[in-house]
Amino acid sequence: MSVMVRIAGPSDAPAAIAMDAVAGRAPQRRDWILRAFAGEKDRVARLALMDGEPAGFIVVGEFLSFPFVDLIVTAEHARRRGVASALMAAFEGAHAGQKLFVSTNVSNARMRALLVARGYVLSGQVDNVDPGDPELFFARLPAL
Repeated sequence: MSVMVRIAGPSDAPAAIAMDAVAGRAPQRRDWILRAFAGEKDRVARLALMDGEPAGFIVVGEFLSFPFVDLIVTAEHARRRGVASALMAAFEGAHAGQKLFVSTNVSNARMRALLVARGYVLSGQVDNVDPGDPELFFARLPAL
C-alpha cells in the first residue's frame, strides 16, 4: 500500500476532523483545524492518502520564524503503516536546508521514536501545556 501526500485545502478539513480523536470531543480543536486548512496565519496543511483514502494529515506553521509542525495525525486504521513518516518526509522536503521544529508529549513514545529515527534531536521541554505530560521540543538541523 502506497502513501501519497498532497497539499490540502478547506474542502479536506472534514476528513481531517474525522481522523482526529481530539477534534471529536473538543470544538476548539475542530475550529482550529478548519482555520488551519484554510491557511490562517500562513499555515500549510497536507493530507496523506493511502490507496486513495485519507490516512493522516500535517499542519505546518512557524516557531520563532522556523518551520514547525503544529499538528500531525494518523488515522487509527492507518497507524504503523508509514503515514507519519510520509507526512514528515513531505514537511522536510518542503523546507530542505532549514532548521525544523516539532513537539510532542512525553507520553507519545511512538512520535518520539519517529523523530529520533528521522534525525531530530531533543531541544527542550515545556511544562504545563498538558498537566502531568510535558511537551518535548525537537529540532532537525540542516547539514553543514
